[in-house]
Amino acid sequence: MQKFQGTGPGPQTEDGCSVEFYRRLPYQGELDEILPLLPAGASVLELGCGTGRLAAHLAERGHPVVGVDDSATMLSHLPASVSGVHASIETLALTQRFDVVLLPSHLINHPDAALRASFVACAARHLAPGGVFYLKRHDPAWLRQVQPGPLAARHGVSYAADEVVRDGDRLRMTLVYQAFGERWTHRFETVSLEEAPIEDLLARHGLVAVEWLEPHRLWAAARSLPLSEGLASHLDG
Repeated sequence: MQKFQGTGPGPQTEDGCSVEFYRRLPYQGELDEILPLLPAGASVLELGCGTGRLAAHLAERGHPVVGVDDSATMLSHLPASVSGVHASIETLALTQRFDVVLLPSHLINHPDAALRASFVACAARHLAPGGVFYLKRHDPAWLRQVQPGPLAARHGVSYAADEVVRDGDRLRMTLVYQAFGERWTHRFETVSLEEAPIEDLLARHGLVAVEWLEPHRLWAAARSLPLSEGLASHLDG
């Protein structure tokens, strides 16, 4: 059985995401917890931007945004306000450095540990000195408890779970989306991550001063070392 697979109207990406669903999905407040923390005009790199729903919202607030995705079809729907880069996160090597790097959409929960590490490494090498990396994880309690059946309904979209299979800290499931008179599914595998493993991974890539945000502690923020501190650490080593 494939770990990642999608069905429904329109094309699907290699990881099973339905382009048409995300093209039509409105912004649903996914960044509301961190938006007040971003300095005015801060440059932003979004990793895994898809059709640009979140990136467009940032651009509307005055942030210059670069969005990266490995799906050219997804990127074809980016608004003109967002600069798109067709590349995989793990191989991305831009010359530009950013005040903020975002890894939303629970990408940190990818079941492949090497890929998780490559996502963090990408963020670290694209942050300006003193820049901030924001990532969002799945709620570990939710992953432990979710069962097949209806999950939620908001902004005209209903969500349900199907085919939920657990294997230790890993979870395979299918999410069912119904919206706009259509139905899409997304089968995927994810891994539950507590705070400590994420903090250790961030530290291994020089991202420090980790802070867990909002009551559910799903968003984490970590800083790259300021240039003077990074040089001092290098010389001390």
